[in-house]
Amino acid sequence: MDRLSRLAVLLLAIYTTITVADQPEQTVFGLPGAEQDSGKWYKFNSPIKRVAVIGAGPAGIQAAATFVEHNFTVRLFDRAPGPGGNWLYSDEIPVREPYPDAPVNEEPWLPERIPATKYYNDRDDDLTLDHRWREHWQPRSIWNSLHTNSPAVITELKQAPYPPDHSWVISAHTIGAHVRAFASIHKLNANDESSVHSYSTRVEKLSKGQDGNGWTLTLKNLKKLEEPARLKATWWTEDFDAVFVATGPYTSPHVPEIDGLQEWTNVHAVDSEEESRFSVYHSRVYRRPERYTGKNVLVVGVGTSGSEIARDIAPLANKVYASHKKYDWDKLHPFQRRSFNRFPVETEFIPEISHFEPLPSLDNGIKDGKIVLVNGTILTNIDEIILATGYKRTNPFHRSALNETFDVEADAPPSDVFTGFALKNVHWTGHFIPDPTLAFTTVRPWTLGEYQYYGQAKVWEGTAHLPNEKELWAQYNSTRYNYFRGLFGTGPSEAIVRQYVTWLNNESLENGGRLVGPWPVQNREVFAYYANQEWEGSYISKDNFTRFENLPANQWTQKDIWDISVFEDEFW
Repeated sequence: MDRLSRLAVLLLAIYTTITVADQPEQTVFGLPGAEQDSGKWYKFNSPIKRVAVIGAGPAGIQAAATFVEHNFTVRLFDRAPGPGGNWLYSDEIPVREPYPDAPVNEEPWLPERIPATKYYNDRDDDLTLDHRWREHWQPRSIWNSLHTNSPAVITELKQAPYPPDHSWVISAHTIGAHVRAFASIHKLNANDESSVHSYSTRVEKLSKGQDGNGWTLTLKNLKKLEEPARLKATWWTEDFDAVFVATGPYTSPHVPEIDGLQEWTNVHAVDSEEESRFSVYHSRVYRRPERYTGKNVLVVGVGTSGSEIARDIAPLANKVYASHKKYDWDKLHPFQRRSFNRFPVETEFIPEISHFEPLPSLDNGIKDGKIVLVNGTILTNIDEIILATGYKRTNPFHRSALNETFDVEADAPPSDVFTGFALKNVHWTGHFIPDPTLAFTTVRPWTLGEYQYYGQAKVWEGTAHLPNEKELWAQYNSTRYNYFRGLFGTGPSEAIVRQYVTWLNNESLENGGRLVGPWPVQNREVFAYYANQEWEGSYISKDNFTRFENLPANQWTQKDIWDISVFEDEFW
């Protein structure tokens, strides 16, 4: 082929890509070319036009913006009063966590008939309006002085960049403003007049449509009324062709089951007049260090929350203890070693707790109580206990739907070291098997999220292929794809970036759509420097900086140092 002919072919490919991508409707069931090979690709039963996005954190707002750009009718729901997800700071604290953990299949109360409206006055059923409000939106787990443990280069939404002179370590308030700025750009902020978003709205139930197609969401909105002071609750349902779940890994606090702990959790702090202030509580209610001035504090757990809270309170507290299980240092994840190293030098590390002795009184705090450690040591004179023991994914709204409809357990149990998650039956693209009209965010939204959400939009509009169900299962069960099924994965995360780029660009060249590029090399250089300075000196080396290249098949299950850049950090 001469140069002129090659140029003509290239121009035709560009023209086809642009014109197909610009079409407002891509009503495709069997994807382009499927007529010739109808059994190769997954085929949707009906067109996808209405898409629900659950969760308005960095993942949800990116996904919602992407789906709007692809001409879907989008509805974005979040139980919080605004966007930000876990980065939406508030001085309000969550309602008391259950002891022991609530059953994972516990479902919310619903009216017998929906739609329904109910008004709540203060102290109805002995609950304050403040309690009902906090229970509904679940104030996030971040505290006032929190700073991210990752650099801006892997914690940034491209369309709302940080100022060029930003610091290495970014505050939670800066990140929250950053996420809200992105939401405002796309008219997804709480004060934007839009039919897309619905804040202060909690998804109570997710179920398949009556005809087996699509999904029905049962929703609850809670609104504050001023005169007279009360709350208005509204329940209703909406139907969708597809649903994207972006509720994040910090949905429910995990508390350990230790003999005697439950009695201790009923004791109020002796120096507080607030009903919600106890002497033992989960780290998610921590906000400011002043409360701990002159106190002896026991932190249970040595993950990120434990170490960073200890650093915050140590200058004011009289004494800080940190209780932890016995670990093999060399087998710890680098982030776990980093957390140990981040504890203030004055911290006294103590062994795991065996049990709590019965308290002599429930009216005088826990200072006179005895805490027995596994080595037989008895710890006394403790003023407060912070349970920095992690989180678990519960999301009963989709758990019941998947169990009842597909007989699938949606979440894995917590591990022994920390409470993680594993989304089962989810393909590497984030689509649920066997019904890809349901999708999840399974990657770090700041970095790989833009690829995943773009791919999901392309699949649903018909400009990208998913293999047939048999091949979806084959890929899911193969060694190469196992890293999508566990906490942080077990394979080379940088390789999945290349996999997304290759897949998306192949599909766009054939079926229309924009092309995407790999993670910029300058971002990788900055990330490598930061990791070695802030985490571990040898976290990224010349050997592992490019070790995703040409990996033998039998090495696809090895732990990869790039995990944090691709998978969300759940060591909190």
